[in-house]
This record gives sequence, C-alpha cells and structure tokens, in this order.
Amino acid sequence: MTALGMGAVVSKYTAQAGFSSRSDWLLPGLSILLAGLLYLLTWPQNFTEAEDAVYYVDRVAGAVPQWHPNHLFYEPLMLALTRIAQGTGLPVSALGVMQLASLAAALWTLALVWRVARLAGGGLWAMSASVWLLAGCFAFWLYAMMPDTYLLPLPFVLASVVALWQAGWRHGGAQAAVYAALLAGLATLLHQSHVFLAPLALAILLARRHWGGALAYLAVFGGLVGAGYLWAGWLLLGHHSLPELITWAKGYAADGLWTPLSVLAPVKALIGLGTAIWSSLFLFAIPEATARIETVFPGRMLLEEAHFAATGLAAGPLALGVLTAVSVLSILGLLFLALGSGAGRVRLPGMRGLLAWHGLVYALVVTIWEPTNKEFWIAVLPFLALSLVLHLDDSRPVVRRAMVVAVVTLWLANGLGAMLGMARAESDYWRVMQADLLDQVGAGDVVVDTCGYICTGYLLAFSPAELLPAEAVSEAAETGPGRIIVTGRARAALDDAPVAGWSEISAGLQALPHHAALPLYEMSR
Repeated sequence: MTALGMGAVVSKYTAQAGFSSRSDWLLPGLSILLAGLLYLLTWPQNFTEAEDAVYYVDRVAGAVPQWHPNHLFYEPLMLALTRIAQGTGLPVSALGVMQLASLAAALWTLALVWRVARLAGGGLWAMSASVWLLAGCFAFWLYAMMPDTYLLPLPFVLASVVALWQAGWRHGGAQAAVYAALLAGLATLLHQSHVFLAPLALAILLARRHWGGALAYLAVFGGLVGAGYLWAGWLLLGHHSLPELITWAKGYAADGLWTPLSVLAPVKALIGLGTAIWSSLFLFAIPEATARIETVFPGRMLLEEAHFAATGLAAGPLALGVLTAVSVLSILGLLFLALGSGAGRVRLPGMRGLLAWHGLVYALVVTIWEPTNKEFWIAVLPFLALSLVLHLDDSRPVVRRAMVVAVVTLWLANGLGAMLGMARAESDYWRVMQADLLDQVGAGDVVVDTCGYICTGYLLAFSPAELLPAEAVSEAAETGPGRIIVTGRARAALDDAPVAGWSEISAGLQALPHHAALPLYEMSR
C-alpha cells in the first residue's frame, strides 16, 4: 500500500472520530499548531537518547535501507520519502526528512488523541488536557523529532482503536474490523511491538460475539503482516526455509527476553514510565544523586547524562527539581481524584474499556520485555493520558487547577531540563568527543577507528569519510582517493593486538597537530 493509501485509511478513521465541520478543526488545529511550534523551537541536535537512530540515518542516506524484522518497513519508507523530498529540489537531507516524518506522526497522534477524547464523551477541557498532557511528556516530545521508529506507528495504532470501536459498538461490522486489522498491520510493519494489537482485538471481537468481524480481522491482519514478512524475508533476504524465516522474523525476540524477568520488574516499570514522562537529566548535576544512580544501576555508562547535565540544562537543578516535583505531585493528585470519581465515565459504550485494555496490554509487554526503557513506554502514554483525563470530574475547580499546574510544570521541567539543551549539538557527548575528527575529515578520506557501537554510528552518520575497523587497516590503501587517518584509539588497539603489516604501517604514521582530545595520525598511501 502506498503512503497516500495509508494516509487515506487513517484519515477515514480520523473523520469517524468526530471531525465533521470547520469549527471542529479550529480548536484542535490551533492547539496542535502551537504544540508543533514549541516542538520546532527544540529541534534536536543531540541524539544520545536514540543511539540506534544514527545507524538508520546512515543507511537511509546511503540508500541501503535495512529490512530489519523489528521495524520492517521503517527504513525503506524513510528512503522513499527522502527520494520524494529530494526529487522536488528541496535542500533536505535524510536526517531532516526522517525527523519531519516523526514530527508529522506526533502531531497526527495528538489530533487523534483530541478526537478519541471527544468520542469518549469528553468536552473541550478533557480534549485539551489530554493533548497537552501527552505532548509534554519527555519521551513523546523528544522522539517526536528523532529519526527513529517509535512515533511513526502511533497514528495507525489510535486509528485502529477507533475502527475497532466502530466494529464492536457502533455497528461498523466486518468492514470496520477489516480497517482495524489493516491499520494494526501497518503499525506492526513499522514496529513489531504493535503485533499485540491483534490478539487483544480478536479477544474483544469474540467477547462481543462478532464472529464475522473476528474472522475478517484475523484474515486481514495475518495476511498483511504475513505477506510483508514473507516478501522481505523469503524473496529479498533469502531465508528459504520456514524455521529460518520464523527465526529471522522474531528479530530480537529470537534470543529470549531483552532483560531477565524478576520480582523487581514492576518497580523497574514505574522507573521506566516515570522517565518517559519526566526528564531525570537534571539529577546528574547533583553529585549525590549521580552516586546513588550509579549504585542502583551498576555497570551502566552515565557519561552521556553527566555531560548533558554540565552543558545542556537551561535552569539550575534546584529549580528543575522543584518543577518536576510539583508536576509529579499534581499528576499523582489527579490520579487519586480519578480513582475516587465516578463522574468522568465515558458516555459512549466501549471506548473507556478499549483505552484501558490497550494501555494495560502495552504496559504488560513493556514490563516483561524491558521495563526501564522509556522508548517502549511511548506507546503507553496516549492511553495513559486519555484514561486519566476521562476519569476526572472536570466540573470541579480543584481538578481544573491541578491539571493546569501539572501540564505547565511538566512542559517547563522537560523544556528547561532537557529539550532546550537537546537542540544544541554541544550537549551531545558523542558529537563533542568526535568533534576533532569530524572537523578534520572530508569526502574521499578514510578513517581507521575502533570506538564501539554508539561512537561508530555517529561517525557513519555525520562524517563524510569512509570508515574502516582497525583490523582492516591493511586494506586502507586500496580505498581513496583522500587521506587515510588513523585514530589514537585504533592505534592503541592495534599495538595491543597487531595485524599483519602493522609494524611497517605504524612506523610511517604522522601525527596530526592540535588534536589532543583524540590523537589523530595520517597514514601514507
């Protein structure tokens, strides 16, 4: 299905979510426009929170997209969008197109949240509160402009929920079930984690005794996702046996759970969810807090966070701590009020249950898979925001005031404590560490280096030079036509574990001046 066709399907269920007149578009349009403008003011130049993204950018920019089973169509789709954008003559890069794609998906998600709140019987206050609460969450805000996979599927996820509601409660029948399956399938092809939409939808349709709808859903979802994986795995990648194809299609899940499941998983889940809502980067400006975090998470590299705390905060840690604490307490207070309130019930049957069940299933999967990873909690945030707001009695002044305080302090804490700093490349630890090298090299040069997964990704994405691993140093002379630069860390690694011909090569290396942070050497051809 083309991008235009996918957009048409989502648009259909955006319309069924309540867009019916020009006035219906005015208030959400203004809110989403304002959120988009605020996002643009914090356009990220720091990619330390999304270290995989720089590899996606490198492959899309090099026109060699990967058919990765965990996000099968993401990179090929980004390449297609990049070619379309560049074909218009606009001076856009793959990085810029990928960031804009995430931003468009984020704003579309906010539009759907607004209308789902309306479908659920919420008024103007509930719709506005849901949008601004979600938009201010740290992970949603950050990944709304990251060249990464987590925001792009969300419009399809929410539109699928609307279609499922049409199928189960609004006499949409098998046709609505087909659209729900189609949208869920597209979300799954963009990120595999959304496969869990299918068993939940089937359970709901069967519980509602929509046998035809359940059969149609199963056929469409299974056919679309199965065809996508069969086409990529069998025809493109050559996995020509069924066991091999299934193992490949599982992606990372083929190796078992990402993190071992333990009795502490619920606690870790609360930490992961908390860091998805509020940035904790200001804590690394407090030595005592940093020491405690290192104790709780032994072995985790915290250099990136410490560097950001020293260079990226737009306010002091005390002010940020107060803002975050007020936001946390306000949202916890709202949660308490929601649990004790019966006035915020959904007026149209089924929608509240659908939101709650989707949020619960996503939260359970994240808790089992990798509970501390804020990226996976992004899919939970829309359902969490909607469920909280729709259970509140917005006729009570205390509820309205608490929500205003919660949203304002959330935006201020995350904006001043993270997002304004993310808009500066100087706050990115890996870009600063590679600055000497990036400034030195040009197109046609070759860099011999060994610096680990994250560092290598940055060099691939942001350096115009070709990159060779240290063990391939003897092949550097066969490349060209520019200079051959060997980094100090590559030289140290080769001194410890030399390869054939290294003694002759190292004797001819010439040190480049003014690169004390990262010693660089030029190798003769």
